Amino acid sequence: MLRKWFYTVTVMRKYGKEKKQESLAAALPGIIRDKGWEKQLDLYSLFVEWENIVDKTTAQHARPLKIVRDVFWVEVDNSSWIHQLQFQKIQILESLNAALRMSRLKDVKFTLAKEAEEPQEKQKNKVQFVPVDPAELRAFEHQVSLIEDKESRDALIRLWYLSRACRRG
Repeated sequence: MLRKWFYTVTVMRKYGKEKKQESLAAALPGIIRDKGWEKQLDLYSLFVEWENIVDKTTAQHARPLKIVRDVFWVEVDNSSWIHQLQFQKIQILESLNAALRMSRLKDVKFTLAKEAEEPQEKQKNKVQFVPVDPAELRAFEHQVSLIEDKESRDALIRLWYLSRACRRG
């Protein structure tokens, strides 16, 4: 009887009101760190921030494509834009690195949209950015709107967005 009581008290202390409950926003970084996703999420956050990193006109004609071995690949509409962006390459690389918290890119490379297409086998294991449908995003934001803590809600939306936008082959 005493042993059962002691076990119950121990469990209650461990999981009960006495344990400080973490918010979702506080728990997510721990989960991401435990899974080893920190550096990848940091790198792929550039896909979401692309329009803020470059000017609006550039964002209309150039899109993030992939990151391979710390090289950021940008898909560009035509060769004129590749030529133009070559002049801005250093500035773009510095802006990209400034937006990162824990990673650094070595280079930025530009490719034409049709050149970016590779055989199916090569693309299979690469992580690529696939824009999320705005209607799906609004639906998810509505779904999590019941979460009172804004920081937790925003962290969950960012994680959901990146999990939907960054896909393997």
